[in-house]
Amino acid sequence: MLGLRFAATAFAATLGLMVGLAGPGAHAQSGEIKLNSWLGPMHPINSGGYEPFIKAMEADSKGSLKFKLFLSGSLLDSRGTLPGIRDGVVEGGFVVLSFHPAEFPHASTFTDLAMVGTDALSAAAAVTETVLLHCQPCEAEAKKQNFLFFGAYATTAYNIMSRQPIRSLEDMKGKKVRSFGGAIDRWLRDLGAVAVNIDATYAYEGLSKNTLDAVMLPVADLGAYNLWDVAPYVTLLNVGSFKSNSTVGFSRDFWKKLTTDQRKLFLKNAPIMVLGPGIDYIKNDEKVIPEAKAKKVTLIEPTDAMKNGVNAFFEKDKAAIFEAAAKRGVKDPNAIVSKYIELVAKYDKLFKDKRNDPKALYEIMYNEVYAKLDPAKYGMN
Repeated sequence: MLGLRFAATAFAATLGLMVGLAGPGAHAQSGEIKLNSWLGPMHPINSGGYEPFIKAMEADSKGSLKFKLFLSGSLLDSRGTLPGIRDGVVEGGFVVLSFHPAEFPHASTFTDLAMVGTDALSAAAAVTETVLLHCQPCEAEAKKQNFLFFGAYATTAYNIMSRQPIRSLEDMKGKKVRSFGGAIDRWLRDLGAVAVNIDATYAYEGLSKNTLDAVMLPVADLGAYNLWDVAPYVTLLNVGSFKSNSTVGFSRDFWKKLTTDQRKLFLKNAPIMVLGPGIDYIKNDEKVIPEAKAKKVTLIEPTDAMKNGVNAFFEKDKAAIFEAAAKRGVKDPNAIVSKYIELVAKYDKLFKDKRNDPKALYEIMYNEVYAKLDPAKYGMN
């Protein structure tokens, strides 16, 4: 999910783009638009999301708006991005919704759905459509934060990367494991492990200093964080995926300053931010496996007992998902859960046989979601 440990130095990219003609009486946005992605430049959210998104905007419009992209925490860190957007420090950025459960009680429900819909593309599309088209409370809570949700990305499957081999679920007992909250935390506690909620940018340090015994991340992050230097074992057990986020969200104050034509252009290219990171994750997962073997990382295939254990826990955990939502003040969590599950199945079908065609995927995403948002009205109230 999260940035490059070795990319600690600031990296900023300034790209220009120009948007179509302003409508009558509109005041087009001018000046530099600051975006904050606190991850490293090679992370899929940047290589597959922010960079191609900005390039697409540039190609469509030719230069009247200028962006400055702050990476690697050079401006705002993971917890500081939301208040930074809300208070006008930046116009937009990457926000992990599950880091702010009090501010996003409804949208944080997706943290508890980590074990449902682990395909990176279908899960991202399902979260995005659920929030943008089927969750009025999600819109209301974002509005309170001066925040405009713009779409979520999803990782590929999280696996277990460890200092010692994990060959059974019993081997997890007593282990300190980096997690990201929600259902995954409860699963770890059920195994007798200790869940540690820290950014993945601290995974290398935790493993190298023995404050962590294992981390759960997509296998691609072996290379993204150089974890193969400190995690010589990877158990390829699919324990879920991260999807509780807004790949980029914007200040509503900024959004209202855009002309209708400018907002239309943002919506046109939004699917890149939803599906682009997942496309890069899939490619990186495939690339890293042979590299990990060459670096003498031991890849452990999960047993049927391990797979069945994960499935059994999810069935047992369903009640806890609704209990956690109720504690956050969500009156009808089943509306979010059932819609999300329905949409995962929908996008599995829509994306079938098109997974190697990004343009086709983006077109589906646009037609199913963003074309249904009126650029003259969305986010304007």
